[in-house]
Amino acid sequence: MTTETAIKANSSEAQQLYERGLAAARGGQKRVAAGLLTRSLQLDPHNERAWLWLSGVLEDPRQQAFCLQSALRINPANQHAQRGLHVLEERKLLDGGARPSPGLSQPAEVLAAEPAPSQQQESWWVSWRSRRRDISRARLLLWLFPLIAVGLAIALNRTIALAVEPAAPTPVVAELPAAAMSAPPATPTIEPILEAEPLSVVEGLTISYLGAVEPLRAGLREATTAYRNATSQPGGSVGYVAATQRLRATVQQAHDDIGRLRPPRTLQQAHDDYRRGLELEVEGLDAILEFYGGYNVANANRAAQRFQEARAYIDRASASFSARAQQIAQLSSVSPNTAR
Repeated sequence: MTTETAIKANSSEAQQLYERGLAAARGGQKRVAAGLLTRSLQLDPHNERAWLWLSGVLEDPRQQAFCLQSALRINPANQHAQRGLHVLEERKLLDGGARPSPGLSQPAEVLAAEPAPSQQQESWWVSWRSRRRDISRARLLLWLFPLIAVGLAIALNRTIALAVEPAAPTPVVAELPAAAMSAPPATPTIEPILEAEPLSVVEGLTISYLGAVEPLRAGLREATTAYRNATSQPGGSVGYVAATQRLRATVQQAHDDIGRLRPPRTLQQAHDDYRRGLELEVEGLDAILEFYGGYNVANANRAAQRFQEARAYIDRASASFSARAQQIAQLSSVSPNTAR
């Protein structure tokens, strides 16, 4: 006896065969359509439209009449079947009566009431094929998910490397004027052009600030290189999380250390930009840690956005640091007796 699950599987298979047969009939492939529609009716003999389409692709008028009569047994009010039988009778093409088409040797009532043995044998096969297809899809998803996660993690790692790695170190003047070494901290005024400190004092403050910032930037470069090496090796997300946590701690420490410095007025904007860039990097690293916790793509997108914004701030600050260091290097190369 056919189970309920098998019946549903047969109905689904029959519908697919009917649709394929319908497409073949519309494309003029009558023999292909006849085979598909016959197979569909073996699984589901109650498909009225399948009987009608099968009658249209068969060449034998008696087989056509059998299909039309089967459609009328399902729906006695079917006008298309009635009209088709009337035309066949008028043309006197039904000598000997209707004849079943190949594969449909039993009347429609018998096919509907007692499923053929082939139908019962196909039930388990249809169900098995359906289960196999579902298992294949699940297996494909199980393989695709880690690949997508690893690819996204690699893309994020590259983004981090570009955002965290500072620009080339700014040149620091080796020799400082004696007055600059002993000068007290400058007191910024409202307008940089109105600073009361001598030029040598301003130069000394700038050199002192850049000299304090450079070791912090070097530490960030080393941490970025270590992070890149750790995440470029094959491994699980546990190692990636540990590397991300170490990098976050380094960036946070650099942010705090730079916050304790007192920049000269000429580098105040660059100082603020650099700190803001480090803040955005910390937010991006936090988003990556959240991504590893649940592999939510929204966290990955948020991390990429934070790193992009951080890169803009850090690039602008690094350009200011480099320009100011070059300016001081040029001024330091001028003789003290030269008018400035």
